[in-house]
Amino acid sequence: MLFCKGDRQMEFLLETDHLKKYYGKETASKGSRNSIVKAVDGVSLKIEKGRSLALIGESGSGKTTFGKLVAGLEKPSEGTISFLGKEVQNLKERDFRPFRRELQMIFQSSNGVFDPTYTIGESIREVMQNYMPMSPAEYEDAIDEILEKVGLEPAMKHRYVSQLSGGQCQRANIARALVLRPKLVICDEPVSSLDFSIRKQILNLLNDMQEEFGLTYLLITHDLSNVPYVCKAVAIMYQGKVVEYIDRTDCIWQLAFHPYTKLLFQSIPATDPRKRKIGMNDTELHISETAAVQGCCYQNRCSLCTKKCKIEEPELVLAGDEHWVACHHFENMK
Repeated sequence: MLFCKGDRQMEFLLETDHLKKYYGKETASKGSRNSIVKAVDGVSLKIEKGRSLALIGESGSGKTTFGKLVAGLEKPSEGTISFLGKEVQNLKERDFRPFRRELQMIFQSSNGVFDPTYTIGESIREVMQNYMPMSPAEYEDAIDEILEKVGLEPAMKHRYVSQLSGGQCQRANIARALVLRPKLVICDEPVSSLDFSIRKQILNLLNDMQEEFGLTYLLITHDLSNVPYVCKAVAIMYQGKVVEYIDRTDCIWQLAFHPYTKLLFQSIPATDPRKRKIGMNDTELHISETAAVQGCCYQNRCSLCTKKCKIEEPELVLAGDEHWVACHHFENMK
């Protein structure tokens, strides 16, 4: 399977094999448009314990749907999901429940996670009560401890979500997800709703928690600049497919071959005005084209597109050391 690092012994927390999620159904009437939406279209990925993976793509690329499939919030149309060595894609909720303690999710909006009628402490306690039988005093101690770990005063447990700032809400959101000490944490755009001034604080917090608790993240984001803080590998998604995978994150902008990955990097604002890209249109980074019927999924936007691209879908091929690219012409991008 893809993305194995030589013969090194590895422990995979998560493996997906040709995972698909289609919405709608194909219409049979002549001249009608295909009503199928291929949100996730044959994604095969592996996440090794301790090597967090970033899943990158613009809105509509399928990355959030992939995260929901892994978390058991959606059922796949095809393919398999193996978590902790067991296939879980077809498990009923009562059978999937034991895996939920080891698989938690940090959502983009913390306001939607907390019941506004519960205090922060009550929300965190509710999570623990589902999986960790303890005495009332032990619950209080555990709540105080996890709040301190994420940089909040224990007294915050008596507040409601409406009484917290955006950064405090997200810290409480992280505390709620990590209180069970899960093995894999899915972070769905964990900083995109925050002010730029506190985004780095939250990313550094996630990194600190990763080191202290031995966590592994699946970081879902549209912003490549977030990746190096917490991840060791990156996969790029476009229209439901993985188009590039790089097993390092220290210099992605230099290693990227796929034209879509390069476009994503050009969209990141530079702090130095002299380094900002000239001539980028806002519309360039927006999925508006209907997915191609055949051939490369990126053909409608690619300046390198040839007849081969319109006919033959490129497979992920090894382009370097643990670097995979789905492009017929990636050699021209080196």
